[in-house]
Amino acid sequence: MSMATPPKSLISAVVFDFGGVLITSITNQLSKLAERHATDVPTMLTIMLGPHESGDHPWHRAERGELAVAVIQAALQPWAAEHNISLHGDEIEALMTPGQYTVIAPMLDKVSELKRRGLKTGLLTNTFAEFRPTMEQDLRFEDFTAVIESFAVGSRKPEPGIYQATADLLGVSHEEILYLDDFPQNIHMAQSFGWSTIHVSDPLAAISEIDRFLDN
Repeated sequence: MSMATPPKSLISAVVFDFGGVLITSITNQLSKLAERHATDVPTMLTIMLGPHESGDHPWHRAERGELAVAVIQAALQPWAAEHNISLHGDEIEALMTPGQYTVIAPMLDKVSELKRRGLKTGLLTNTFAEFRPTMEQDLRFEDFTAVIESFAVGSRKPEPGIYQATADLLGVSHEEILYLDDFPQNIHMAQSFGWSTIHVSDPLAAISEIDRFLDN
């Protein structure tokens, strides 16, 4: 876990990523798909979710609200072909099947606690309009001052636009934000805006890191 640490007294808002922070990572599903196609997880991640750099991959386009989730699968084959892999046609369905992840209850409780303490709280996630009902079931949306979804703002992490939208919707300056995410490229862009960051590898350990930021 790595951190960038400006003066703690500046922080008035704590912003949480969804996957890998509030819920367990989707790595398990990717591992199953990688095994099925006799490849490794990084290759499968690139095929299914696209490269680290944001661009025209169908998953990226869907997260920006440019494509419906239903058409991602059909658009993936050129990306698979680059790695000499033939998709079966049900990979997106397998990746998004309900019950493939676990909600991290202590982290949700931390969001509630921070809200009670008077801090602003944000949910910042790359996601699809079609996934909103599932998130509403998994989370207590009333605990978030602002929910920033990539499809709604037309920008996805690590594109700059979604970070600016987050500060605007929370009504704070960039220097007041502490952000938790599990992907380095998302952390790096946040730091470029002046956000404090916690790079999450262990969500339970990250909870104590939040307190170290806020209590010093």
